[in-house]
Amino acid sequence: MDRDGSQLPGPREEAPIDTAVAPRLAWVTPRRVILFVLAWLAAFSLGSIAISNPFASEPSATATPNYWHVMYLHGLLIGMVGLMALLALEVFETRCSPHVRAGIVLGVVGATVLAAAGGIFDRVAPGDEAAMWTQIAGFFFLDEILVLLLVGFWQGWRAKLPSSRTLAYGAGVLASGSMLLAAVMGHLAGWILEFHSHPFLISDWARWAGEDWQTLRDSLIGSHSHEMAVASMALALSAGVYRFGYLSASGVARHLSRVGMAMVGVGIVWMTGLYVAMAVTDWVVPSYFTSAHGTNGIAGDDLVTGIFVMGGGLLALWPLAARLPAKLRSVAGATIPLAAAWAWTGIIAGVVIGGYWIEESETFFGVGAKGSPGAANDNVFVWIHQDIGLFLLPALFTILLLADRLAGRRYRGPIGWSAIAGVTMLLVGGGVWVFADPAKFGPGYVLSTIGLVLVAGSIGLTMVSGLLGDGSLRLIPRRRHASPSGTPDERQEDRHRPDSRAA
Repeated sequence: MDRDGSQLPGPREEAPIDTAVAPRLAWVTPRRVILFVLAWLAAFSLGSIAISNPFASEPSATATPNYWHVMYLHGLLIGMVGLMALLALEVFETRCSPHVRAGIVLGVVGATVLAAAGGIFDRVAPGDEAAMWTQIAGFFFLDEILVLLLVGFWQGWRAKLPSSRTLAYGAGVLASGSMLLAAVMGHLAGWILEFHSHPFLISDWARWAGEDWQTLRDSLIGSHSHEMAVASMALALSAGVYRFGYLSASGVARHLSRVGMAMVGVGIVWMTGLYVAMAVTDWVVPSYFTSAHGTNGIAGDDLVTGIFVMGGGLLALWPLAARLPAKLRSVAGATIPLAAAWAWTGIIAGVVIGGYWIEESETFFGVGAKGSPGAANDNVFVWIHQDIGLFLLPALFTILLLADRLAGRRYRGPIGWSAIAGVTMLLVGGGVWVFADPAKFGPGYVLSTIGLVLVAGSIGLTMVSGLLGDGSLRLIPRRRHASPSGTPDERQEDRHRPDSRAA
């Protein structure tokens, strides 16, 4: 007891959470940084409606991407990668050094602000030099985040934390390394966009690879974008799987989640090798299950990312999400894990199942080429596949994982159910829009719009709950990870939280 009669904290109880990242920056805490980035990205996303309208950004799969739209989108995606890095350190409890901690938190702010500010005005390359170099500074901050994230993972491994000995942790490490390689590809592609074949090493390499420098540039851009998108999804997935009970799972759920994460790890290594080879040589990944003289067929890299990374994630997530309600105090407390698993299911439906169906039916869809019977359907699918499946739903998955840490109990039900309803409407609307009625403002458009509004409501509630709720957020928890026998002590794990998951 203290002198005033109050109860002193026990030996395992925690100091106040959400501490400043540095003594001289008392106002910079992980919670405030995450809320700032979320608010910034929400405002930036609203701006994209006018700048990168989904109906005009890429009107068909064969259209040349609009440089300004692509660079504007980088301002949004880099902020999301920063949030994923913060989240991964927090969920895996890496206990990295204060310098790594502060570097990542401040790097997230720098990357988000500079990449976004530059993207608003970076319309032409070469041309808009001030905007371009502002955005490049943001890209360098992203490099710093990824390097420090790998350092943090390494420090967690050296500390022999329970999380560091799991397949989920390993997948997070592999995903972070893959993103760093993808970032390097992006830098090389940006250099060629600005300086073409100078210095001579670029043209010499392209000639050795059997292609010209323009083809080398395009190969780097394609590999960079595909690898970064899937690797960032894998990082968020690994954190989500660990957070939703990977260590404490038992029986069938335990075995399925481990098989799923093993598939994800193999998929990350496999896809990274494919994209690096495709970026720096003239090799093109073959297609499989071809028909109609090769018109129909699924690209090899799509098979690897769809089956191993995304499919493995589905196998790892659902057994954990489905078993949570029995261990929680109320079903409402389980809606966020269920919503996250459903969002990942939406990725599978929109990117994998829908994508494979389109690739096996190109005689109808025709890659959106004019004159193809399904050109209008394919043009809608470009938006569903890219903007929804590869961008919005992975972002929603990440934000739901943040809500699991930020949101108080009374907010979790509405956040989870609105996300579930929104994803459901997007899946139904997208299916109608692509495969039944591709009319621009038809029923598919209406249903998809309702879904977008519901998803936006879920994200908005997360921000509100972060400001007003009673949730707890720390970047590096300072709690015990295991009992002396090495078995995770689940009751102690959430003891500091007012809305503990312990039953």
